[in-house]
Amino acid sequence: MSSSTHSSDLHLPSSSTSSLVSLSLNHALPIKLDRNNYILWKTQMENVVYANGFEEYIDGTKPCPPQELHTGELNPDFVQWRRFDRMVLSWLYSTLTPDIMGQIVGFQTSHDAWMALHKIFSASSKARILQLRLEFQTAKKGADPMLEYILKIKTISNNLAAIGEPVKEIDHILQLLGGLGSEYNSIVASLTAREDDLSLHSVHSILLTHKQRLNHQHTSSADLPFTAAHIAAAPSTQHPRPHQPRFQSPQPRFQSHYSRNHQHVPFSHTRPHNKPHNRPANRSSSSAPHRPLHLPTFPQCQLCGADQVTIGDGHSLPILNTDQVTKQTLLKGWLRDGLYEFPSSSSTHAFVSTSSVPALTPGAIWHSRLGHPAAPILSKALASCNPSISFQINKIAPCKICPLAKSHSLPYSLSSSHASQPLALIHTDLWGLAPSPSTSGARYFLLFIDDYSRYTWIYFLFTKDQVLSTFITFRKMIENQLNSTIKCIQSDNGGEFIAFKPYLEAHGIVHQFSCPHTPQQNGRAKRKIHHLVETGMTLLAQSFLPSKYWSFSFQTSVYLINLLLAKLLNFQSPLQVLFHKIPNYHHLRVFGCLCFPSLRPYNHHKLSYRSIACVFLGYASAHKGYICLDVSTSRLYISRDVLFHESSFPFQSIPAPSPLPQHTPLTSALINPPLLSTSSPPTVSFPVPTSSTDYTSTSDSLPPLLQVPFAPTPSPTPSSSPSPLNTHPMVTRAKSGIHKKKSFLMQTTSEPHTYSQAFKSEPWVQAMQHQYQALRHNHTWSLVPPPPSAHIVGCRWIYKLKYLSNGSVERHKARLVAQGFTQTPGVDYFDTFNPVVKPCTIRLILALAVSFQWPIRQLDVENAFLNEDLQDEVFMAQPQGFVHPQYPHYVCKLHKALYGLKQAPRAWFQKLRVALVDYGFQSSQADTSLFIHHTTSDILILLVYVDDILVTSSNPKLVSHFISYLHDKFALRDLGPLSYFLGIQAQQQGSVLHLNQQKYIADLLHRTQMEASKPAPTPGSLGRTLSQSDGVPLPNPSEYRRIVGAL
Repeated sequence: MSSSTHSSDLHLPSSSTSSLVSLSLNHALPIKLDRNNYILWKTQMENVVYANGFEEYIDGTKPCPPQELHTGELNPDFVQWRRFDRMVLSWLYSTLTPDIMGQIVGFQTSHDAWMALHKIFSASSKARILQLRLEFQTAKKGADPMLEYILKIKTISNNLAAIGEPVKEIDHILQLLGGLGSEYNSIVASLTAREDDLSLHSVHSILLTHKQRLNHQHTSSADLPFTAAHIAAAPSTQHPRPHQPRFQSPQPRFQSHYSRNHQHVPFSHTRPHNKPHNRPANRSSSSAPHRPLHLPTFPQCQLCGADQVTIGDGHSLPILNTDQVTKQTLLKGWLRDGLYEFPSSSSTHAFVSTSSVPALTPGAIWHSRLGHPAAPILSKALASCNPSISFQINKIAPCKICPLAKSHSLPYSLSSSHASQPLALIHTDLWGLAPSPSTSGARYFLLFIDDYSRYTWIYFLFTKDQVLSTFITFRKMIENQLNSTIKCIQSDNGGEFIAFKPYLEAHGIVHQFSCPHTPQQNGRAKRKIHHLVETGMTLLAQSFLPSKYWSFSFQTSVYLINLLLAKLLNFQSPLQVLFHKIPNYHHLRVFGCLCFPSLRPYNHHKLSYRSIACVFLGYASAHKGYICLDVSTSRLYISRDVLFHESSFPFQSIPAPSPLPQHTPLTSALINPPLLSTSSPPTVSFPVPTSSTDYTSTSDSLPPLLQVPFAPTPSPTPSSSPSPLNTHPMVTRAKSGIHKKKSFLMQTTSEPHTYSQAFKSEPWVQAMQHQYQALRHNHTWSLVPPPPSAHIVGCRWIYKLKYLSNGSVERHKARLVAQGFTQTPGVDYFDTFNPVVKPCTIRLILALAVSFQWPIRQLDVENAFLNEDLQDEVFMAQPQGFVHPQYPHYVCKLHKALYGLKQAPRAWFQKLRVALVDYGFQSSQADTSLFIHHTTSDILILLVYVDDILVTSSNPKLVSHFISYLHDKFALRDLGPLSYFLGIQAQQQGSVLHLNQQKYIADLLHRTQMEASKPAPTPGSLGRTLSQSDGVPLPNPSEYRRIVGAL
């Protein structure tokens, strides 16, 4: 085969070589490939390659010719093919960012590089499809420009099409319309009502046109360019142009003036703009009708000549006035692109002719000289000087500078308005965040005040997002009770009340807001909160109750305020005005005093006491009874039969009540029995009365409201009957003579959730410093400037208390965790693996160890994930609390794996596996976390669960030798015999291994605040049929999911 024959197979276009070189050297492709624009980049590259006739190189249809001919000479076709293919490959490289280029380095042909990029960015993975589908379905326009919103939807659709999941055009249109706001309802309705087929292009054009029309309607005449002088124009009475929107007010126009004799330039007079322009203004006449301009300050001099001004529609206008007096040039414009461009000043709102600026009066000059004093002070100051200066104070023009620096709130007048009927106006406001949560976990309370009667309702909330749902509940209740409807509500501009708008509009309720940063306009709600908080704090101080009971005192305060007479209501109570009931004070008792409720129905045997000493916490919101707190068990009782000792306060014996740490609430009711404490109950001494006359019976005087009581569950009383003799061989605490109740997790130490909480505790600060020093000693990262195109991974501190098997705290552990959920597959990481041994493997190995009486040792690798070098390039933000003072904007370039990274468990397991294989272990094919080492006479077995290791062997010396070997490889802690592993307590005694989950159960009860709950054989009533409508939804569903998962 000749050389010419090979060359003819390339089918190159004419002048291909010269055009190729010119393109590679001079043609700059605008789009550079990154992680978000693969579709645009691919379209660009395909057009360039196809336009030059080299599509066969990237699609692989033109294979590489042989490098040598059959004669042994170099094949010229191969040389030319390689030169053209390398040229196409250079185009690809020239349009890649450095991080993308690093992923295809090593590919020798353009086809291989093209397919590698296609595999990276068009991988049809289920996770990627679900992610794009979710982004497509949840896309909203919001505050984005219309064009940006359209491009965002289009980009997601293109990405779905690239991975084999194209979006239908009708679905594209429906999602595009569904993400628009309420201001587009009219155009959406008109588009969906059309019977003809809609195209995506036509919908784009209609939406863009509609958006421009909205912008034009919202733009007032004040947005037009500035004027040459401060000139007021009368509104135009002429008809609008045919293409002008129907509801748009015609803009006023002014006649243009031009004179060639005096070198004036054309300009159009419009209203002065209320904002300074930062760019030159273009002046042009239009074909719209013009009105003759009347200038009071412009000299009335007639032009001698027949010159006229020609405007855009071809008509000519006469020149009426010229400046023949001063001959000053007002404006000078320069012709650019067919328009006259005028220079503008950023410090002034408009150009003002010097002849039209009024001269300052002597009073105004002295007002400026003396630093802008008040007019009376200015007048007296000038009159008292020597010689005196006299002027008429009423002739001083208002100063335009004083309001800029002396603006103050105007005095507020007392509102005399009053609603004429109940629910005509409801005032509302939110109080919080409370410095400590209530016993139910509430941090806020929401007030509703009826303007007609001043009756108040209070609701305790956990978060601000409960405000709207609480109002909906309140509205249903009060409208049903009063047989009336809410007409209007008054609130401030808080974000929690802004969300009311759709609901109130749907139900025809008017929403009145106070002006921004003007809470005084919501004064009735503010004053009511002030009154309520003062009363509630007084009750707390009177009763010596800890601050965690603030919800009970505030609830009682609202109850009392609704019963008290008000001067504003002509010395009637809100209860009397709203419900037409005269208040009864006979049932009222002193808040926080000693009380004895009748608990006989809760007794388990006849020798139980009929009552216990409790603390009175107020009146049940819907019970006809009193709320009583048993301090010893932190349990609430609601009873109508209560004896009070109103001069004794049980909490008075406690030195200083302190708020409890934050805990997770269980219910959302206003009063939440049973109330469970997160710490051991305080010891309270109850005074014993000397006679029964010190008590007050309440069987005949009760609060007017009723509610079904919660059945309290007192602690079971131990039976006095003898227990049968236990002959079981198991060793128990009772057999060992230990009869003291075993305590698990009874300390009040809690784990902080944020750095701001941990920073206040010295043990946690030391734990963070220890972790940080360990990371630095391990050379985990180095500080570098943030690369421009790199993805920065965040990090946070995680805090954990480590316990001994008896429940006591062993140490405080702080761990720096990278936020690996922000990593991108194929960019920040590629492969993952987590070494977790199977439960069946654990049971098997423990059974073998017990059967052969092998010792079981437990090991813990400190900072296990920090031992392996990273193969990927990962950048992380500096940890909170340890930001370098000289380089606060630098980032951490990770050299070693870190907790939280996707590839960290795999990197740790690879290093551990290498160390174990070097020692002689073999990995099990059934479970990769099981390693077995055989010697001539012994066996050594190792289980790996992330960084926890269990070791057992037929030879204890072999175990000790292996632990010494691991000590040389890793920072290892020998925990001794197996005691606590995966939430299970273990105790090995010869051929017996005792397993229990007492600590795990105690931790779960503590976390759910159910330590004092009564044990039951089943978690619920037998035979009960459940439905979705039963019960009240929990305020925090995620807490319920965690509890169910823990079970």
